[in-house]
Amino acid sequence: MNPMFKRSLPLLFILFTYHNPLWAETDNPVLATVNGVDITDAEVKHFISKQSKAVPPAIALQEMINVELLKQAARNENQLSNESLQLELKRNESALIAAHYLQQHLRNLEITEAALKQRYQKDYVESSQTAEYNANHILVKTDTEARDVIKQLDDGAKFTDLAKSLSIGPSGKDGGALGWFKQGDMVAPFSQATMQLKAGEYSKQPVKTQFGWHIIFLNDIRTTQPPAFESVRQQLTTAIAADSISKKLQTLRDKAFIKFKDQR
Repeated sequence: MNPMFKRSLPLLFILFTYHNPLWAETDNPVLATVNGVDITDAEVKHFISKQSKAVPPAIALQEMINVELLKQAARNENQLSNESLQLELKRNESALIAAHYLQQHLRNLEITEAALKQRYQKDYVESSQTAEYNANHILVKTDTEARDVIKQLDDGAKFTDLAKSLSIGPSGKDGGALGWFKQGDMVAPFSQATMQLKAGEYSKQPVKTQFGWHIIFLNDIRTTQPPAFESVRQQLTTAIAADSISKKLQTLRDKAFIKFKDQR
C-alpha cells in the first residue's frame, strides 16, 4: 500500500463517516464489507483493544480484512473440515467463553475491607507462615538407610557428623545446615515433619520426599512480624478472588452430571 495512502486512511474514514448519513446514523457503522461479510466499527475497536501496542484504526481494519479474506479462502478450498482445526476452534471457543464467564464473576465479586482484614488475620497474623524454622537434615536414598541413621542418633552419634559423612544432599558438607526457612519454603512432607518437632529434637521416623529420605534436626523456632496490611492488599484480593472461583467451580461440579468413560 502506498505510504501516503496509509497515512491518509484515518482522515478519509473520519470524513467519509461525517459526510455519509447512513454510516453516521448507527452506533456501530460498517467500515468494510468483504464478499458480503461486514466488518463493523465495534469489531475494529475490539481488535485494537486486544493488541499489545497501539494500532491505528485504519491499519487494524486492513488486518481484519486480510484475516477475513484468508478465512474465506480456507472455507472455499474446503479446509475448515480439518480435524486439528476443528479441535482447536472448539477448545478456543470453550476457553474464551469460560474466561469471559470468570471475568463477569469477578466483576460482580464484592471484596470488602472487612473481608480483606479477616483474610490478613488468617493468612499472616495467625498463620504458621509467621514462624521460621532453623534445621539441619540428612538426606539418604532409601528408607533402610534413613532408619539406620536414626538408630545411630539414638545411640548417641552427632547429627552434624553423620550429615557430613552420609548425606547425599548439597548441605551435607555443612553438617546438613539449612538455615532459617518458612513453612512454604520446603516441600510439604518436609515442612509438616519439621513443624511437629520441638527445638533440639530430630525426627524419629524417616521423612520421604521426591528427593529421597530425610532425617530432620530442629535447632530453633522464631516468630517473624507479619507484613504491613497495605503491602499485601493485592495478594489478599487475589487470594479471595481465587477462593471465590474455586467455590464457583465446585458448585458447578456438584450440580453437573459428569460421566467418565471406563478406561478398562
